[in-house]
Amino acid sequence: MEPAVVERDVKRAYRETLLFLVEKGRAPHYTELSRILGESADRALELQHAAAKAGIGSWFLHETDFVECWAPFSSIPTNHLITIDGDQRWYGQCGLESLAVTWVVPDREVRIDSFCLDCAETVTVIQRNGEVVDIDPVEAVGHMNEPFSSGNWDDKASFL
Repeated sequence: MEPAVVERDVKRAYRETLLFLVEKGRAPHYTELSRILGESADRALELQHAAAKAGIGSWFLHETDFVECWAPFSSIPTNHLITIDGDQRWYGQCGLESLAVTWVVPDREVRIDSFCLDCAETVTVIQRNGEVVDIDPVEAVGHMNEPFSSGNWDDKASFL
């Protein structure tokens, strides 16, 4: 198979996994992805794993083929509840990743209800089209234990 075809298929698997997650609130099992892609189950599994390796923040539950996280979403419950247009069925991968949901669902209201892992106080952020519409408390800040400079981010941004 030509490398360009493989890359195109991997990008499509990445995109379709993300779109499924947006629609359903969970990532597709590779057998579901196979029907979407029109590929065999084995090929869909291969493509989904390749897409997870190529993207940022996508991985599988330990020793399984179940998607645990597909940035910016988590398929397992976290303390970062994501509500889109009044419908709460998503979870954010982490507090800062949750802020990226607004870019995945343009023109829709995204509400993130989270809890500070230090003091357990609630934090709510409402966004639309990348803009913060409201934040409570207004003095809320984000924290990341890993510097952005630790990864190669330039080659990861072309999947959508």
